[in-house]
Amino acid sequence: MNESAPIEKPPLEITQDMRDRAFSLRYSFIESLETHLLALESNLIDHKVNVRWAQDETALCDSIVELLPGKQYNSVCFDVANVPELLSTYENVINPVSVEAVVNHDQETETLIVESDFAIAENGSLVFVNRKSSDCFNLVRNVIVIVNIDQIIVSQSDLSLFLRLKSGNASSDFPSDVKILNKPYKKIVSDLFLSSQSVGYTEEDVTVSVILYDNNITDILQDANLRQSLYCIHCGRCATVCPVMKVNNGISPIDLVKKNCFDQFNKTQSIFQQTSLCGNCQEVCPINIPLVDLLIYEMNLVSENTSYNKTKSFFSILSKRSKINKKNSPFLRYFFLKRFYSKNKMLLNYLLNQKEQFYNITRESGQDTAQKEEENV
Repeated sequence: MNESAPIEKPPLEITQDMRDRAFSLRYSFIESLETHLLALESNLIDHKVNVRWAQDETALCDSIVELLPGKQYNSVCFDVANVPELLSTYENVINPVSVEAVVNHDQETETLIVESDFAIAENGSLVFVNRKSSDCFNLVRNVIVIVNIDQIIVSQSDLSLFLRLKSGNASSDFPSDVKILNKPYKKIVSDLFLSSQSVGYTEEDVTVSVILYDNNITDILQDANLRQSLYCIHCGRCATVCPVMKVNNGISPIDLVKKNCFDQFNKTQSIFQQTSLCGNCQEVCPINIPLVDLLIYEMNLVSENTSYNKTKSFFSILSKRSKINKKNSPFLRYFFLKRFYSKNKMLLNYLLNQKEQFYNITRESGQDTAQKEEENV
């Protein structure tokens, strides 16, 4: 366990060349996902790490419970983005302990469950960025690491690029705490009785287990267009600039693309009510994921399975985005929004109050491109 990974600070700005390189690297990885997964598994096993595979949340929870040291009342500390809801049914098996309590030595725990930010296929290293539990690794006997299989980097040499893209474009935003787990390590246990021969502590073996978590990723892979959503490195920028997230407490643009692939989501959500197609997300994405194109692509897929004529009209209007922006007619804007966002009152009110161009995705294309688009309409 490297306590401080020697990673050089990045320059002050993220260039387009860096984004293009990241897109290329992610494309190469996703297209050969199976090969890199097997390489990662092999290297983890060489490091004496117990490796399991989990297809869905049920399998993930089963694996976690099976890896716990006891059959009942295990003290468990979670440092993951979302604790699986199914684990709440194991109330006699898991006693949750907060990360803060463990870090402050207010409570002890046997097991830490943490989600890695990246895993490196070529050497089996696990990377943790600004994790609350980074100081807990030497305080537990059992570490379970959840690795989302789309968050794998092929080469160690590419790690610095992805860290700076994930963290921002200013040196002050570069990760201040990067931990890399690349070999077996020990738990530090304080000696109860000190003597002249004692160093004050002893070391105990730590059991490290990795769960390679699919989480519907291989299902998304089946669509050559939508697999671009798997290039995401979970930086969260699209969520911070999304107007729907701000007014509707919805899901992030990248999650909308991923979840809309599945029927269960379509039964409870409508993609037409979860996006304004403003393009803010695409502008800030450090990997150049074409989020607006993916959203429109999925809307087309939905329209193919519905008899509503309004979806066809919706796409007819989308093709004239630059024309709408140029005219920017309050009359046109009002009736367009009322027609297509009437069921989503919060988003409707937000868009009606906007004074800027309706579709700001055309800003980057420039006047010449916008003019050509309008001429082609």
